[in-house]
Amino acid sequence: MSKRKTTFTLITTVIALIILFNFFGLLTPLKRGVFFLIDISVGRISGVGDYFLYKKELHQKKVDLVLENHQLEEKLLQNQVDTTRLELLDEENKNLRAQLFFFEKFPSVHIGAQVVGRTIDPLETIITLNKGSVDNVYIHNPVIISSGILIGEVISTLPHASMVRLINDNTSKIGAMVINGDKSIGLVEGGYGLGVHMNFIPQNEVVTPGDIIVTSGLTEGMPRGLIIGKVEVVEKQPHEPFQQAILEPLADLSHLTTVSVISSS
Repeated sequence: MSKRKTTFTLITTVIALIILFNFFGLLTPLKRGVFFLIDISVGRISGVGDYFLYKKELHQKKVDLVLENHQLEEKLLQNQVDTTRLELLDEENKNLRAQLFFFEKFPSVHIGAQVVGRTIDPLETIITLNKGSVDNVYIHNPVIISSGILIGEVISTLPHASMVRLINDNTSKIGAMVINGDKSIGLVEGGYGLGVHMNFIPQNEVVTPGDIIVTSGLTEGMPRGLIIGKVEVVEKQPHEPFQQAILEPLADLSHLTTVSVISSS
């Protein structure tokens, strides 16, 4: 009993002293210290939470930026594709309009066709069209682009396709005429797909660079007046009966898409 009484007395004394010290403000520094430690602990806990929250937000922003960048790249690619398609369509439309204008001035039976193939033989320059005999395409029919610019002639047909030998093919031979004072006659021949020249021009007739070359109408199935190209260089040898002209075709024979086959004039 005495031990319990002693403990009770001690606790009572401590409580009384705490009350007394608090009354006189002696515990204020201690309370401030305790509250300071609590604030620091709470602040650290809050700081750690804010840090992880910041990291999470930063990661999400990176993910959003990557996604946005990917979407922008897709839009840019699609814009480039659309622009390319529009340019190709615009080029085709210009070519078609020029062909229609030509046939308005020179009425003839003609068939529009698409180029669907091309030979890879270095000795030949032959293209394939998606129109054939069922479309009234025949052998020796001339094939043009734009405002009556000759690119070649049909050499074989199938029901739904035809083969066209271009004017720069090594076996291409077309009767032609120079638009000059003499209306010089000659033969336009291809050179293994590398160029076009006009042979058998009389030596005494004047041919100059820039002169336009057209079909003469002296080749089977080939009407007169289709434009072939223009004179680039004239080659003359003394005492030779003929001179030769190297031509620049007015058609880009490497990039053909939409053509017209003249079935009959």
